[in-house]
Amino acid sequence: MSVKSFNKDQQVITLMLGLAIFFTGIFRPFHPFWPILRPPNSDMMTEPRHQSVIEVSGAVKNPGIYTFDKPPTAYQTIQSTGGPTGERPLSFDTPDDTLDTGMRIELHGSNPQFAQLTLTPMSSRKRLVLGVPVRLNQARVEDLAIIPGISHGLARRIVEFRESHGPFKTWNNLRCVKGIGPKKVKSLQSYLSLK
Repeated sequence: MSVKSFNKDQQVITLMLGLAIFFTGIFRPFHPFWPILRPPNSDMMTEPRHQSVIEVSGAVKNPGIYTFDKPPTAYQTIQSTGGPTGERPLSFDTPDDTLDTGMRIELHGSNPQFAQLTLTPMSSRKRLVLGVPVRLNQARVEDLAIIPGISHGLARRIVEFRESHGPFKTWNNLRCVKGIGPKKVKSLQSYLSLK
């Protein structure tokens, strides 16, 4: 019994059909009518996921930037790196308070008796790249100047206003800075936080 092979035209048609099925499967969730067409019990996410982003450095086995589905404690964050570089397990007293996204933990010393944690905000450049808002009330001129829509001069006016009038409590306070109107405030809200 012999197997019949496809001729060149049939091979092209089969390839085109396969590619059409492949791309339909990939781009279907991006189609404007996908929410209507999606089956009711679909496992596709409908809500965006908000993850906590924490940078870990110092005397840990795998320093780097880690993401968590829910805000972690300092201990959980250190353990996610594989633990400290010392041979004995780390036993430090840490509060059970969770860390805000965009924080940086540095572990000093691998000796469990003398290990210390330093918590600081992650650099503004890293926060911006990772989509974590920059803290408006702590940001320096250099931090604000890297945000789209903020020139160096505007960044300087924002910091000067904050230093003379105190921290920004609402987004409307930011409108008091020369050169910032309602549209600018709205465009900056995705890059800045009032914390």
